[in-house]
Amino acid sequence: MKITIKSFLLVIMTLPSYVALSTDFNADKLAISAQAEAFSQAFVEGDIETIMSIYSPDAKIVYGENNIENNINAIRKYWTPNLKSSWKLNWHKTESEELIIDGQLASDIGYYSGLSIHDDGRESKFGGAYVIVWRKIDGVWRIHLDMWNAIK
Repeated sequence: MKITIKSFLLVIMTLPSYVALSTDFNADKLAISAQAEAFSQAFVEGDIETIMSIYSPDAKIVYGENNIENNINAIRKYWTPNLKSSWKLNWHKTESEELIIDGQLASDIGYYSGLSIHDDGRESKFGGAYVIVWRKIDGVWRIHLDMWNAIK
């Protein structure tokens, strides 16, 4: 009987910690999701300042068959809209398949998709897989490592 009571007391004593961790996870999950949505919206709008504010100061991107890009100015240049482009981004979204949050880091694995409309009215759907490592800096989740590929 003593073991059962001790076990019960241990569960009761640790329950607030579990609830706090669960609440933190949910809050972090919502914050990361909001950042991902803000990124997609900024990408569609060509809002480079918002895009860059979502990246950490020492962010890295890896895409296609390119080397790791770890220069924040080069990342800015990559995302800066080409004003002479013959297409406009209509929508973009990400769908997380797995989100693991561990302290100040989180890994997010999923798929992205979007639609571009060309000057002649043609529509081009695109999509692929992504891996994002999020880093919590001063209480804000930021993209620290952004990797993606196209799926044809």
